[in-house]
Amino acid sequence: MKTRKDPNTIAAIEKAIAEKYGKDTVQDFRNEWEENKEKEYLTQLKEMRTRRDKFSTSKEEIVVGDVKITKRSCRQKDDRTCPVCKTYSFSRKDDLYMNRFKCCHDCYIDFVVGREQAWKAGDRPLHEHIEYALRRRK
Repeated sequence: MKTRKDPNTIAAIEKAIAEKYGKDTVQDFRNEWEENKEKEYLTQLKEMRTRRDKFSTSKEEIVVGDVKITKRSCRQKDDRTCPVCKTYSFSRKDDLYMNRFKCCHDCYIDFVVGREQAWKAGDRPLHEHIEYALRRRK
């Protein structure tokens, strides 16, 4: 398919998109971006980076002969074990559920969906329910 860069065609397409999805969908994000916003954004990025570097890693220098090696050791260990079902997870999709609900994705599906408030209040499943869910998952 050959695309044409005819301004009338482009304008017609943008008009159709704006009618269907709203005017904001065809606006260039740079229209409302100001220098103050840019400075604030860069400042926030810098603060986050320094906070992350300060809390997550420490540097250790090792000298081997004439070579200096900087070793970063992570202070914060990733605990990839679900506190509910005690299974180890390699999946990155579990990170969201571990941070938010303190359980893996499968435990979220089995025990949390539909009862988020009770879960956040501390209600946890019985050991028999966890065993049943683990047998069913296999």
